[in-house]
Amino acid sequence: MLSRKLFATLFLLFLGIPVCYATETAAGEPAATEEQEEESDFSFQAMVGVSVAYDSSLLKGVHQQDADDYLNLAFLVDVYYRGFFIQSNHRRANGLWDGTSHGGEFGYQIEANEEWELDIILKNYLGGIEPGELIDKKEKNIPTLEGLENRLPGHGVAIRYSRFIDDQMYSLDLARLSMEGEESGWLLEGFYSYFIPYRNWDIYYGGALTYYSSSIVDYFYGIDQHEVSPARDLYQAGGGFRAQFEIVAQYPLSKSWSFNGTITQSFYSDSFTDSPLVDHIYTTQIMLGVLYVF
Repeated sequence: MLSRKLFATLFLLFLGIPVCYATETAAGEPAATEEQEEESDFSFQAMVGVSVAYDSSLLKGVHQQDADDYLNLAFLVDVYYRGFFIQSNHRRANGLWDGTSHGGEFGYQIEANEEWELDIILKNYLGGIEPGELIDKKEKNIPTLEGLENRLPGHGVAIRYSRFIDDQMYSLDLARLSMEGEESGWLLEGFYSYFIPYRNWDIYYGGALTYYSSSIVDYFYGIDQHEVSPARDLYQAGGGFRAQFEIVAQYPLSKSWSFNGTITQSFYSDSFTDSPLVDHIYTTQIMLGVLYVF
């Protein structure tokens, strides 16, 4: 099991990336009209992507089996208007291929300059678990999931602080998640990304460390008294960590098409891995595909 001291050590990072902003009007040039200023306040970009993926699951007995399990279709939209935005995080693997759920972010830019940014974010931080659908899809019984109640996705509202230094970016999310009914919890997530251009490649090396409160871990991976079975012991989870290391690589094929590849390795603390539902201490995700920009 990975100790909490290891996760705490990994969390002590402070980093950032430069962002381009509009410069002041050059001397002698006419001032921008109100209409031009409004147009500059709005931007829109839509993308469609298809990829082949290897995506291991933390859940015991859940594995990729059919061709559909390996194919992923994503629709991503980036919209900005006067501080409000809908965006996919192109520096992160899940943001690149999962723009409509885990990677998609809706928010408002409170403050932004060349050195730091402060946003309020609404996004889905954790996917749900539907045991019945997983069993039906595999056409076989999974004892640890049989009769287990659904776990709804964890949506969260967060304050995000981002720090920019040269080709590095550091961000810190403090989020409150809402689950089923009155279930709620909080998480703290630090993310670091380092951009390296190589010929025509854009390569991002990243790492994240997330702490989930006990109510979140227990909701998704705990076992209540009425869910106990011969394959599932009673389990009440405490707070836990997830550490992630990832590489995102992008290569332009044409003006509209680009090749994209991602590798993500995730490690979980014992509050996750001690659950009767879990079979591993880590998961691996590899995705290769293309994106078309409209």
